[in-house]
Amino acid sequence: MTWRGIEEFLAVVETGSFTAGAEALGVSKSYVSKMVSELEVRVGAQLLLRTTRRLSLTAAGDLFHQRCLDMRSSLVDAERQMAQFQERPVGRLRVGLSDIFGVTFMSSIVAEFGARHQEISLEVVAYLREADLVQEQFDVVIRYGRLIDSGLKARLFGYLSYCLCASPDYVAQHGWPQNPADLANHACLTDLGGCFHFNDDGAGNDRIKVSGPWKSNSGIALASAVRHGLGIAQLPISIIRDELMDGRLLALDQEWAFYDKEVWAVFSPGMMPVATRAFIDHLAVSFEHRKLRPWMRPAMTALGEHIRPVR
Repeated sequence: MTWRGIEEFLAVVETGSFTAGAEALGVSKSYVSKMVSELEVRVGAQLLLRTTRRLSLTAAGDLFHQRCLDMRSSLVDAERQMAQFQERPVGRLRVGLSDIFGVTFMSSIVAEFGARHQEISLEVVAYLREADLVQEQFDVVIRYGRLIDSGLKARLFGYLSYCLCASPDYVAQHGWPQNPADLANHACLTDLGGCFHFNDDGAGNDRIKVSGPWKSNSGIALASAVRHGLGIAQLPISIIRDELMDGRLLALDQEWAFYDKEVWAVFSPGMMPVATRAFIDHLAVSFEHRKLRPWMRPAMTALGEHIRPVR
């Protein structure tokens, strides 16, 4: 069943003749007559009684006419509801997050957005591996690092800044590495890949293979090992902010020791609903495209506003 012929049928009934119906639609009378005849064949019933003096609906035509009016009303209502998506932030928004280093910071930003836009129903799904995030299942996916070229659209809205950190006891006993190569002389706590990453300095030092007594695919587990003095870890400043602020953990304050991973909002091409646009704008304001450093006290304090524990 298609809509073909229905608009012509409705026009004829509403205007009272094939001629007036054709004029209302801006087409020929013969075209309207053909469309209505095809419609009657398709539905298997005569809808109109045609005489030289008058045009009237059959019993079947009267029932079909009412159903068509209901369908057109539903279509108008659906279009009106769809228009709301382009007028104000409403509807459902599915967000995909990577849980490689925990989602406390990012999920808090999403929750803050939800509190400001309560007409939006948020679904936040976290995956342990970023590779498991299926883009088509989400309105927005938060991805880190360099993006693979694709037909999707993306907006860079900030950086996930990593630092080399250790406990005060570890630093007192072993000191800090002087350069990336000196990491070979330290116990390094890493993800399962066994590497530390650094900003590209043009000398090929952006990825260093290291070794140590502890590996984990969880940033929370790595942070725990660092607190116990097992070695040096490379962790996002956002997940150890409190420890850095109160001195329970120390960060190496040499610029070479930081790594700023790009953070992207990735979304499908096409017309973007207002809810999606508002969410991406919220991310941009929250991150401010900033590369965070532990000595940036105002920025570190502001960061805490996003990661307050629930009491």
